Amino acid sequence: MTGKALVLGGGGAVGFGWQIGLLTGLTEAGIDVAGADLVIGTSAGSVVGACLSSGTEFTAAIDAVDRLSSALTAKQLAEGFQVLLGAMAEAGFESDPAAALRKIGDLAAAKETPPDEATFLSLIDSLKGTAWPERFRATAIDVTTGELRVWGPGDGIELRQGIASSCAAPVVFPPVTIQGRRYMDGGVFSHLNTAAATGADKILALACFPLTEAPKGMERGFASTMRIVSDEIDSVRATGAAIEAIEPSMDVFALLGGTGNMLDPRLTEPAREIGHRQAREVLDRVSALWQD
Repeated sequence: MTGKALVLGGGGAVGFGWQIGLLTGLTEAGIDVAGADLVIGTSAGSVVGACLSSGTEFTAAIDAVDRLSSALTAKQLAEGFQVLLGAMAEAGFESDPAAALRKIGDLAAAKETPPDEATFLSLIDSLKGTAWPERFRATAIDVTTGELRVWGPGDGIELRQGIASSCAAPVVFPPVTIQGRRYMDGGVFSHLNTAAATGADKILALACFPLTEAPKGMERGFASTMRIVSDEIDSVRATGAAIEAIEPSMDVFALLGGTGNMLDPRLTEPAREIGHRQAREVLDRVSALWQD
């Protein structure tokens, strides 16, 4: 393809709020982010991307976060996120990425999570019945093979299924069964998945995690991930595409209080406010890339 691609990365309830705030601020400033020819969402970014590309109000996405609060306690989410970070740190991405993903997939398949699969799917009921937008894609990872799957309108699955599979953070949420296979969070290897936009002329990527330095509480598991995402961006740029990668203000991570818990739904609204303010700071960068 050619044209503009909007890549929305994973980042839990906090990254979710930050992306909504940033996108809202950019839209208010006159940048037509919703007019992207391709929208790729990973994990939290898949919920935001589905709303944006289908013309659905972000309130539908916020409803999913509210439902999350009723399904799991803040303590359960925090503990689960730390277990996931530890698994990522020990998986061995540097030496054998495919084996590392299969190892985490085995962990995801074996772990009994508080919400079962049906309950997990119900968290996204606000998008139930919404047709799959033609220009939207959602990423997920096969728990058995470790292969990345990029869901689209031609796959014949429910939008809610594709989003849930993209958001199924291992050990926190259950893998999602689609067409006889089970899938976990698309951000386990790369929280951004910029490579899925290969072929676009212009790529605006919103990374919910820092691109160069892990904040306090997230050092475990993110050293290798930051290199993966950086290499991915460099590879896409080497194809000749113009790419602008935006990372959150450190004010977002100050909200975490050193816990590293990006899944805390209580922080969605303050993260949204920070993202909205940050839109003004990145406006020139985004405008230079995005405007025709």
